[in-house]
Amino acid sequence: MRFFAFILVLLSGSLQAQPLKIGYINIDHLVSSSPQFIQANQVVIKAFQPQEKQLLALSKRIQLSADTFNKNSKTLTQVERKIEIKKIANLEYQLKQQAQTLKKQLKLKNEQELSKIQDLINRVIKQVAKDQNFDLILYQEVAYASKKINITPIISQKLRLLFE
Repeated sequence: MRFFAFILVLLSGSLQAQPLKIGYINIDHLVSSSPQFIQANQVVIKAFQPQEKQLLALSKRIQLSADTFNKNSKTLTQVERKIEIKKIANLEYQLKQQAQTLKKQLKLKNEQELSKIQDLINRVIKQVAKDQNFDLILYQEVAYASKKINITPIISQKLRLLFE
């Protein structure tokens, strides 16, 4: 029995002596510089351009109405002034509501696109880990990571190849 325990201790020591292969990824850099992220940003910007143009047009309309009101306010009756002020206030309310709606839609679309990109990056990371026999890959912030364990360029290259 002691001999068996001694053999187990020897074997476990030799198993522990194998080096651990660790990699590090700068995930922020990887996401922001990936062609998938750049393309997704362009798609989102293009998709929301019409709404942004509508907001700008409404903002100009409000400014024009306010300028006209300020110019003509002395010649308007009390009732006309109240009507014009109410019109401008309604336009400002519309602008605020539309801007909030656009902001929510934009945030949701950005989150959806980012989620797709993160899923793709995670699949690439897992594939590289398997192909190159990594035991551990970190992508949260670390205090220090040497260049030899930084595999960000490898993952970045794989993402570019997938994009093409």
